[in-house]
Amino acid sequence: MKKYIKAVTLFVFLGLLFLACSKEEKLANSVFLDTTIPKNPLDIYLENNYLQPYNIEVLYKYVDRESNLAYRLVPAPYESSVRLTKLMLYAAMEPYTEVTGSKQFLRDNFPKIIAYIGSVPVQPNGTIVLGTAESGTKVNLYNLLELNETNGADPVFLNLYFFKTIHHEFQHILNQNKPYPNSFRAISGPNYVEDEWSAKYRSSRESVVDGFISSYSAKSDKEDFAEVYSIYVTSTPEEFERLINQDGLNSSGKALILSKLAVIRSYMSAEWGVDIDLLRTSILAKYSTLAVFDQTTLN
Repeated sequence: MKKYIKAVTLFVFLGLLFLACSKEEKLANSVFLDTTIPKNPLDIYLENNYLQPYNIEVLYKYVDRESNLAYRLVPAPYESSVRLTKLMLYAAMEPYTEVTGSKQFLRDNFPKIIAYIGSVPVQPNGTIVLGTAESGTKVNLYNLLELNETNGADPVFLNLYFFKTIHHEFQHILNQNKPYPNSFRAISGPNYVEDEWSAKYRSSRESVVDGFISSYSAKSDKEDFAEVYSIYVTSTPEEFERLINQDGLNSSGKALILSKLAVIRSYMSAEWGVDIDLLRTSILAKYSTLAVFDQTTLN
């Protein structure tokens, strides 16, 4: 009897094994198998215009491990991602290529990862984060929810949320690769206030008096360097003059800012072969054509 039971058990087991094997072909759509996600037009555009020529990856699809989980953030809309991708290449990256005569400068130094986020992080002190850089390889850009056809042609809006941030964070990366001279920090000496910058200076009108081009530039010499640079290359000569003349034409604050600008101009020329005045001319030329620039066609 026991032999009979064993035989039946073995037969049932082999039968089940046969059925399982015969169903393997039906598991072609199993979630455990590797699948290839079809590329959409933006994926193809990014590969041809960012990844291949510049070795830059743009993360426009929300990836939680690539975002700051300390904030409540939402993904960037697809249409806004298309707009920013085209606008950034045209008005923020191509000017460097035009001035240096090669794509190699950006390929060697520009952040390798750029992440798009729909909303903006709000800090405990009430200030918003316009952009962040991580380890000299990645830049996060926020507020794509607000990017549309109208403000996509507005240099003021684009500078505030994207372009100034790009140049600011890019400057940090350049400084990490080649430090700027100590003479820059000596200009404002002990007057940097670290995290008290937003409480001490409520506006640039207040900070310019003490030689800081923006409230944030008073945080540290590193932020000061990046702020002066990014504001200079994205401002018209008239805008820049109005900004530094808020405390009067002959103020000591203006003199300090111009001294900082002189160090930056020398540093960018000597260390990187970039004439910041030619760079600004190229950037502003792009800005002047934003009204007719095609923000959405991917080809």
